[in-house]
Amino acid sequence: MEERWRPQINMPSFLSDSRVLPNSIAAEQLAAERLATDQPAQEQSPVRLGVAWRELLAVLLLVVLGDLTLYWGHGFGGYALLLAAAPLAVLLGAARHQRPWQILAATLMIWGAALRLAWCGNWLAFALGGVLLICLSTSLAGAGMYLGDVLRWLASFIPSLFRSLADYEATFRRRVSLRWGLPARAILWAYLLPPICGVVFLGLFIQANPDISLWIQQRLLSFQELWSQAWNQVWSVIGSPYRMGFWLICGSVAIGLMRPHLMTLYEVFQFEPLEDLKVDNTSRTDLYPAYRNTLLVLIVLFAMYLVFEFVTMWTRTFPPGFHYSGYAHEGAAWLTVALALATIMLSIIFHASMMTDPRMPALRNLAMIWAAENILLALAVYNRLFIYVGFNGMTRMRVVGILGVTSVLAGVVLVMIKISRGHSFGWLLKNQIFVVAVAAYLYAVLPVDGWVMTYNVRQVLAGNLPPSVQIAHHPTTTEGWLALLPLQQAENPVIREGVVEMLTNHERRLKNGPPIDWTARQLADERFLREVPLPENDTLRKPIKPGAEDRFRSFSFQWY
Repeated sequence: MEERWRPQINMPSFLSDSRVLPNSIAAEQLAAERLATDQPAQEQSPVRLGVAWRELLAVLLLVVLGDLTLYWGHGFGGYALLLAAAPLAVLLGAARHQRPWQILAATLMIWGAALRLAWCGNWLAFALGGVLLICLSTSLAGAGMYLGDVLRWLASFIPSLFRSLADYEATFRRRVSLRWGLPARAILWAYLLPPICGVVFLGLFIQANPDISLWIQQRLLSFQELWSQAWNQVWSVIGSPYRMGFWLICGSVAIGLMRPHLMTLYEVFQFEPLEDLKVDNTSRTDLYPAYRNTLLVLIVLFAMYLVFEFVTMWTRTFPPGFHYSGYAHEGAAWLTVALALATIMLSIIFHASMMTDPRMPALRNLAMIWAAENILLALAVYNRLFIYVGFNGMTRMRVVGILGVTSVLAGVVLVMIKISRGHSFGWLLKNQIFVVAVAAYLYAVLPVDGWVMTYNVRQVLAGNLPPSVQIAHHPTTTEGWLALLPLQQAENPVIREGVVEMLTNHERRLKNGPPIDWTARQLADERFLREVPLPENDTLRKPIKPGAEDRFRSFSFQWY
């Protein structure tokens, strides 16, 4: 039974031949392999050691030590305690103890630095104590205490950390599998993943509709008060999110010190080429039931929400007091988050092992249905954005929103192509980054300010005054000022006079600036100065009273 349900983990290629074994079994097997071959010990494949409870206790001790002496510490006395206790914690939790005399020498040198810090500390002693902790770790790995070994430890830290976390996960799953006779994560995620994903997307849909969100908040007010009190108690203990990040850093360093895996620079920076995957009917993924159930739940949830969305928002017949900002602005943002999260979920579900599972076609059909629903959801987001544009005009950020939704929609299409053609995750990531880069390029190169102000000017000249708020309250460049020239003939006197004064002020800024070198020429500025007449020669500007721009801002603020 143990061999049948042996857990599988996805690891980089340079870890793929390793084994996860208990400490005693690993040592015996390593010795047997070395006796059976003539290769020296350092050339053998690295043996993956299991995780003991004392190692987890040592990680916890180092995190507590770091919190007391570094995060809350104020001087060298605390640093001395850290250097004095850290070697003992590392030796307590270390998976291997190689080169004992070298370990003893490193420990004594660290304690010497700790005594110096306790007596009359300096930063050099503290820094050398940290380096000696790395030397202690390299000694545990069977390497030396030279500068090259320290550099190898630093270069190997991130890959070694991921390797160690994979060992932790594999050990946990192995013990659970031995106890219950089933893969641990298959039991867990088959029942937890569908409701978790359903609650997450339901929460996003609720946030996208302020009226529903307010109704639920009123019904859950008492629950929120209890939750707030409990959260305040927890937060009073934690104190700050930065402290939680510090705990993660301390835990990562502790794991790296106790479970070092020194690699060469070639191994650290070796990347395998991204190749497409082909179906292999021999591999079956334990998480298939969890993914299938999750997709079924989300298909039903999205279908229900899309019916609600198109019934309530697509006709654009809104009641008095409709919350344009909440629905069309914030709501569109929440729905965009839902789209991005759906894209990420599809990428996670159809990873390498799932793409080679013989049951993948059935799961792919469900994924295609959900992806089609995501495309309909993207159309709903476009609809909300254009509702807001129709309400009070166009802005730069609304252009960014349109480009962002388009990039997310392109991500959904790319995921559909990836699933149908069996491309790798690297292919998806490469193309998604390209799509975002193209969107950024379009925003940077196209005359966005000119287009934005042209749209708003046309609306105002047609008698739709709310877009004037974007003219009065949003900054623009000279190409935007050029688009405002037709408003000098606007019928509304407040808008006309305010725009004329704004144009005059921009003209003065250009004329009264320092002399422009040929390297600073701007064709838009030169055209603006040619097309805007001087105030003394313009009959429209002479009767304008001072403060017309402020009056325009106050008048247009009613549509903000």
